[in-house]
Amino acid sequence: MERIQGALIFALVTFSLAVVQHVPKPIALKISRPSSQSTSSTPPSKAFMPPDIVHYFSGNWGGKGKLIMSGKDVESDFSFVPEIEDQCILVHKKERPPNTFEYFALWSMDSVSGELVMLLASNHDSGARVFRSHGWQNDKVVFQSVPELHAFWALERITFERESAITFHTTYEMSMDDGKTWRVGDHQTFTKKASP
Repeated sequence: MERIQGALIFALVTFSLAVVQHVPKPIALKISRPSSQSTSSTPPSKAFMPPDIVHYFSGNWGGKGKLIMSGKDVESDFSFVPEIEDQCILVHKKERPPNTFEYFALWSMDSVSGELVMLLASNHDSGARVFRSHGWQNDKVVFQSVPELHAFWALERITFERESAITFHTTYEMSMDDGKTWRVGDHQTFTKKASP
């Protein structure tokens, strides 16, 4: 597990540097600066994970729901582990048999735009992709894949919707027409497991 965590952190740092250098128009976050200092002498603000996201998701969760296209039941487990002084969260999702989908992800912050970023790698030869989010908005964290690195078959969107302190819903969607229309792949409800 430590090797996977180290590899995910290294991959996110490497990819983030490449994206920052090659994306022509990063989304700018308005940062208020003290009026007594000029912007040229003010050091850039440091990126940090929002504490409410870190504290809410940390731990292990079990869920169940439906695969929308087939109508079949699905059950999954999530783990969220804060790392590096809460500068990132290591995420692992795994469906329970007979389903087989699994992914590892790293959530952290884009120090240029101030957005939440997820680097995700999944099984079934799906490869890596990057998602961006504006963080909590109306009790939802919505990650949408970016054009620079997305699945070969579609754009994807993953929504985490907070219901209570111990329950959240996830909705996975995909778009085959560059985000004009979205189709739901699955919807699940997760409950936090008691700490051992």
